[in-house]
Amino acid sequence: MNVPTPASPPPVPSVRKSRMHADDRHRQLLRSAIDCVARNGFGGTKTKDIAAAAGVSEAILFRHFATKEDLYHAILDMKEGQPAAKGGKRLMQQMEECAARRDDAGVFGAIARAIFASFREDPAFHRLMLYAMLEGHLMASLFHKRLGAGFKDFLRRYVVSRQADGAFRSGDPDLVLDFAVGTAVHCATGKYIFGLKKSATPDEEAVKQLVGFVLNGLTEPAAVRLRTNKKNGKGTHATP
Repeated sequence: MNVPTPASPPPVPSVRKSRMHADDRHRQLLRSAIDCVARNGFGGTKTKDIAAAAGVSEAILFRHFATKEDLYHAILDMKEGQPAAKGGKRLMQQMEECAARRDDAGVFGAIARAIFASFREDPAFHRLMLYAMLEGHLMASLFHKRLGAGFKDFLRRYVVSRQADGAFRSGDPDLVLDFAVGTAVHCATGKYIFGLKKSATPDEEAVKQLVGFVLNGLTEPAAVRLRTNKKNGKGTHATP
């Protein structure tokens, strides 16, 4: 079975050396680092490659980032500062509001929509993260701790509460999240990293359909619950 490989972004042209404001240089080095790792992985990227892509010496690179770990944290700092990441508080608030009224489609639709938007707006960063996971790199755990853990914990609690309500099928809540959230990640990865654009379905429509598929899998049809209730002597009326 042939497994598609991530589509490589276009080569980063060398930038002519010039005096640049420190903040601008800092951002340029970070984008060069992201683009280099997105093409060659962490194991195939050296600091001299990043410096060359930015048109500076390694000394300049190390002046901004004393260690590689400093560089990784700076990449995540930049990601947190982008508009999509700044919307994280709004996203959490939206999911909390949906959760309070037991709006399952609203909860999973919000996170799926954010996933598609993130992959669409910064595919190079997600190629970098794919390499991080494949290579077991420190960047993967840093990303989870800084940008992913809060959402995962919230969604896990929501799944557990909905299972307790009887609205979701029983089962390992972590597997439920792999199914519910992983579906959106998988589709966004295929479209924006592997370049599998066979489907002309716009992202918003794709989110609606995927959430529908997920909820159909997590909830039992009313007819099934009716038969189960009859069998268990719990009455003959089922809640849709």
